[in-house]
Amino acid sequence: MKSPIGIEFVGDCLTVLNRTLLAVAPYEGCALLVGKQQQSSCLKAENAMQIHMIWPCCNIWNKDILNLQELPKKQPSLLKQDLSKESRFAIDPREQLIAQRWARKRNWEILGSAHSHPKGEPIPSSVDLYWNFSPGVMVIIGQCGAIRAWWMSGDKTFQPREVAIWRPK
Repeated sequence: MKSPIGIEFVGDCLTVLNRTLLAVAPYEGCALLVGKQQQSSCLKAENAMQIHMIWPCCNIWNKDILNLQELPKKQPSLLKQDLSKESRFAIDPREQLIAQRWARKRNWEILGSAHSHPKGEPIPSSVDLYWNFSPGVMVIIGQCGAIRAWWMSGDKTFQPREVAIWRPK
């Protein structure tokens, strides 16, 4: 997947995303972003992403997901953090597969994920970077409702990306 210069939320997707992610506070909410890479309507750019649907997901995070014996070798600072649903999310892989199949039938794809930071800023945390395995967009809503989009390269780095909002008439 190519790094986009921006993303557009079609129709009421941004409202759905906002309500979905903030509804579960104080826990982190999570969702998948469904749409396609195509020329942007408002950005007039070839490499933009249009989000056509928000796929709300349940946050299945629990400490059993971690292999706590491997963390000290890879990233010992993660052990010092409170790794609970209030500071971390996990999307059920079965839910991801169902969303992928549904999207493919409509010639769409999973473009990335979204989650909330109910107690923080809309910036990827060290935990977000550590658990990111593949390129894609990550949209984060912060504690004050601010929204930012990030291109996650899959190599534990990120770059800020403009969030463009497009609503067809």
